[in-house]
Amino acid sequence: MTNPGTPKYSYEDRETAKLRRSADSFRYSADMEHLAKLKRDRPEQYDQVNPISRISLGHYEIAKASAMQLGRNVSAPTDREV
Repeated sequence: MTNPGTPKYSYEDRETAKLRRSADSFRYSADMEHLAKLKRDRPEQYDQVNPISRISLGHYEIAKASAMQLGRNVSAPTDREV
């Protein structure tokens, strides 16, 4: 039996909330952008990067994609935005 005050969420609501949480965690990182470029341009060198950095890049790329999907700015901040 559910509590009458408990909101009922659909599958879509949970997915939307997950997308927003991921997008909210995105912070531009020049280091991660450099690592993404290395992955794209020199995969043989990227394969030598430590696993923690590669996992971090994966999380960064997911958060960035979520932010882009929600129409947020994912470019490098300008001097005025810092």
